[in-house]
Amino acid sequence: MKRIAGLIMRAILCATLLFSLSSCEKDSTSYSIQIFHEAIPGSKYHGPNGTWWGYNQSKIVRKGANVFMYVIENENLDINQNPNASNPSKIVLYGKYGEGAWTKGASLNTSRPGNILIDSQGAVHLIVFEPTYTSPDENGSYGRLVHYEFSGAQQGNITTYTRTIIQDNDGFKDGENVNIRIGASISEDDNIAISYGLFRSMRVWHKKRGEAQWTMEYAGSSLETDYYYPFTLSSSSGYYILAVQDEWTGPSTPVKYQIIRFFEKRGSGQWSSTIISDQRTHSLASTRSQLVENCEIMEDNSGKIHLVYQTRLDPGDQWKNAFYHDIISSGIKTSNATSGPGNNGSWMRLVEAGGEIFYLCCAWDKLYIKKGANGKYVKLDVPAVDGMYIYTSATRGGTGRGEAYLDILMLCGSSSAYPNAKNYYVRILKSDLEKLE
Repeated sequence: MKRIAGLIMRAILCATLLFSLSSCEKDSTSYSIQIFHEAIPGSKYHGPNGTWWGYNQSKIVRKGANVFMYVIENENLDINQNPNASNPSKIVLYGKYGEGAWTKGASLNTSRPGNILIDSQGAVHLIVFEPTYTSPDENGSYGRLVHYEFSGAQQGNITTYTRTIIQDNDGFKDGENVNIRIGASISEDDNIAISYGLFRSMRVWHKKRGEAQWTMEYAGSSLETDYYYPFTLSSSSGYYILAVQDEWTGPSTPVKYQIIRFFEKRGSGQWSSTIISDQRTHSLASTRSQLVENCEIMEDNSGKIHLVYQTRLDPGDQWKNAFYHDIISSGIKTSNATSGPGNNGSWMRLVEAGGEIFYLCCAWDKLYIKKGANGKYVKLDVPAVDGMYIYTSATRGGTGRGEAYLDILMLCGSSSAYPNAKNYYVRILKSDLEKLE
């Protein structure tokens, strides 16, 4: 009886489903593909540092049969609503080996979510913002940039690591040396790049796996505004960053998101940047602070760079998004408007499978996908997650192009769902995606 009860419970918590996908345009065509999903641990509190936060970050990676992610444990906010050096939250590494359950690994001090990367040898890397201020009223935004390497992760060891401080912070003496909105990437030849905006500059730290020293460069300085939430891409061809304006304009006034800028450095050349979207002169700019968001950066198998961003310019609906997909090939950029499901959507990611680009898009509590720019969105049969944020096992995080599966985290971004928010891990065979039309 205990065995039967256990099997029933496992079926409830963890399902592999064979199903028909229904088009959100109510198309009658159906597609038989397999989706595996299961509930995963999450944060107790929504903010300021729930696992969902940091949509520019890499949060899940794969190497062969093994998948790694992290969870922000922030129960410490029971004591003090500010996660600082005397009251740190924890970034906790998890590994899933084959069909096994998620295994909990090292637990490290942090005040915000970080980035997880995996290199060609299977070593897992965590890029962490560690708080350094101990003042009770400090919210964890002052701290140091730390790199953790788990060289034995592929063999099942996710508790032993080496720790390197990339950029230190000595508390009140130094002020803000690192911004909390950190982006990170690792190339196929194991070159790690980390970026963040600070004092109207974009800073990049980089080094190859095995090198002792980190190098810091300015991707841009003396910029017209602060640019944060950098989507970072390290490639054998260079470095690429897509960042959005995040300008504080004073107490009790909304932060401005009205410009998106693209930074790049190819080979041994110089850094350059261009504005991708500038809505500062739009008729809504004076009354609506958030007009643009950056969504995705990807390099495809042919070396083309893909950028996705969204605008919110509908006069009657401040949250209605229009999506744009820019493609850069041999230095030439083409821009294309693309839609979300049901004429809207919250966040969009790009996935490559079988030589095709797929658009993965969430709309509040539902998840959709379409094949190519002219495909039709189909709704994936996965659990509903309120205010969903989606993260994928992308190549910019180190997941190999030849991996058979697409891994997705569906994380709850709705504050009203906490402390009992539901979060899920989803796995799909890439070859099944190719069946879509």
